[in-house]
Amino acid sequence: MDEMSDMSECLICYETEDRDFRKITSKCSHRAVVCVECVNKHIKNQSNEKQILEIPCPTKGCKKKMERHDIKNIATKQVFEAYDELAYKIAIQRIPEFRWCKAPCGAGQIHIGKDEAPIVICEGCGAHSCYKHEVAWHTGQTCKEYDESIKQSDFATADYISRETKGCPGCSIPIEKDGGCDHITCTKCSHEFCWLCLYKHPSHKPTCRKNQMFNGYNNV
Repeated sequence: MDEMSDMSECLICYETEDRDFRKITSKCSHRAVVCVECVNKHIKNQSNEKQILEIPCPTKGCKKKMERHDIKNIATKQVFEAYDELAYKIAIQRIPEFRWCKAPCGAGQIHIGKDEAPIVICEGCGAHSCYKHEVAWHTGQTCKEYDESIKQSDFATADYISRETKGCPGCSIPIEKDGGCDHITCTKCSHEFCWLCLYKHPSHKPTCRKNQMFNGYNNV
């Protein structure tokens, strides 16, 4: 047990049996109150799942960041290697000419040709990808032609949304109606409204066909 700790119970897992307590960062001045096992879980969560390198001390109220040597001193071999791999990936991605392979081989490389020679051939698996667009190589299309096809696709999508959907009055998400009645319930925010006039259910705009139908029934 670390000299900074007289704890027998971890303040995260509340376990007492076979708990190991150590100073978490070289800058921490508080007692060691979080067990090594929980610190490892914290490092793994921050680096593997959240992709964070500047990992804060998990002790409540402490804002000190764990540096690489802190993590190496307290992490298991597996957790530290995963952290180091993430640090390497983040560092190499900062090189402007670096590109990851778009096939699932996990390789990456620096492409000297840049936009002038946009086909990146993976040194690991041989797959072709586009340097400019960072997608699998668009066979049969130059980068300019690919740009144009994307633009046309975006226009078509925008036109379809404009013609075939209506924005929910509650959250503005586009909604497509495929048959059924005109009483709509948004699947995102649960707002209920009339498809024809967009008024909140059960009300209707005075000129709404539903309102006119209702008044017509009352006048019969």
